[in-house]
Amino acid sequence: MKKSVAGAIIFLAVVLSGCSVRESGCKSELTESSWRARLDGGAEASLSFNGDEAAFIIENAGEKAEIRGRYIADETSFVIFVPSVGQNYSFDYTPKGDTLELEWGGGRLELFSE
Repeated sequence: MKKSVAGAIIFLAVVLSGCSVRESGCKSELTESSWRARLDGGAEASLSFNGDEAAFIIENAGEKAEIRGRYIADETSFVIFVPSVGQNYSFDYTPKGDTLELEWGGGRLELFSE
């Protein structure tokens, strides 16, 4: 009896140690996708996350504006820290399936999952 209980415990330990935890919620929807938008007039915007860094890029007529740096996020907003320019950029967001509504400083942009 003791051997079968010990065997069952070892078996469960081996099986369960292979499990991984996947985050769920708005934050994981935000960070697990890359987002892109094509604006009227030809401008393109993209938002991506890699590890602890985020990049928000807008390109138009050969010009490029880039906000890139470490970020923190919760279920409704995120902040990108760019110490090289002494600036932090705060965004509110709402994931809606394959789209992401991004808001900042009175502006609003709808991005699509790539």
